[in-house]
Amino acid sequence: MSHTIDRIDGIATHYGFQIMRAPTTVHIDGEIFLRPEEKIPVLKNYLRDKIYQPGKVSMLYHNQAILTNNRLRKKNSAQFQNFNFDILGVPNSIAEATIIHTATIALNAEGYQNIVVDINSIGDKNSLLNFKEELFNYYRSQIQDAHPKCSNFCKTNILDWFSCSHSECQALRATAPKPIYFLSNQSQRHLKEILEYLESMQIAYRINETLVSPSNYFSKIIFEIKSEKNVAGQNAPNSHGANGQGEILLGRGGRYDELAEKIIRKKIMPAVGISLGFERIKNKDVKSVPCCSPKFYFIHLGPEAKLKSLPIIELLRSANFSVQQNLYTNKFSEQMENAKKSGAPYTIILGQKEATENKVIVKDMRQITHTTLKLDFLLNYLKTLDTD
Repeated sequence: MSHTIDRIDGIATHYGFQIMRAPTTVHIDGEIFLRPEEKIPVLKNYLRDKIYQPGKVSMLYHNQAILTNNRLRKKNSAQFQNFNFDILGVPNSIAEATIIHTATIALNAEGYQNIVVDINSIGDKNSLLNFKEELFNYYRSQIQDAHPKCSNFCKTNILDWFSCSHSECQALRATAPKPIYFLSNQSQRHLKEILEYLESMQIAYRINETLVSPSNYFSKIIFEIKSEKNVAGQNAPNSHGANGQGEILLGRGGRYDELAEKIIRKKIMPAVGISLGFERIKNKDVKSVPCCSPKFYFIHLGPEAKLKSLPIIELLRSANFSVQQNLYTNKFSEQMENAKKSGAPYTIILGQKEATENKVIVKDMRQITHTTLKLDFLLNYLKTLDTD
């Protein structure tokens, strides 16, 4: 039996995320906007609900604030929306790509335009250690030019230099070592793959070499999502940006494998997530979308096909076609088995050859027949199919 769900919930469901209730935590230490500490209650809730299964991918989302404080609780609930998207169990770049893609689609649906992603990589543990050592040597040699209150950063957390707002420290930061130049070959490949996904999804991005994680909660990949100020006709809680004024920060996220491994107590626990915080758009109707069993299962085969998968899945969502997929496995047999278990009457297959020719295969799972057609004709063709 079908029912209706709201805009962002529908987007999350379409991309395979399942809702998970995380209790709101009172946080009394001042500013709470998009703090990475939000991932701690997410992981504890994940562990408490016994969602973890070895080898299983978990895609979770939350549609409420996780961190709050008494002073801002009423204001936040009245004016702002908070969403969290998290993927656990996927070490590959498709996890970051899916998180960023889903978040930007959600923000577009809320009326935010001209979205840009600031992204940086601090690499693996060895990359970070080498970078920190070079950074420490740099600031120790320049300590006389730093703001007096910041001289203890060398003794506490050297990465705090990157978030300091004092003009003296900003001047030093301009010529300081950058983490991206210390990346291992594997970390370079990981970042390169994410950027290729962003380009395939036509998401604007900037390499922000000074973007690091407060308190080291995020590791390896860190990103922020921003939009031009007042594009949607409102003020945001925080204004940030590599270009200074005129941008609002809407989301902050990254990979937090080490944090997940510590809390879930597993030797390897890949985790990527983002927190969104944005002002509701007044006088904008919330269009509910139908929620029902998927009629299509999307299958990809090969790296070129995977690169083009998310835009095709979004094409189907924008035309109100429900679809399931598993972009985190590369085996065709496993994906086909999942398609059979889903009960979807049709599969949409994008192989390596089809990806290069801009085509797809639509397979009728009941009659074991298939049709190959240009991607431009896909939506019209799907409308002619019997999905009952």
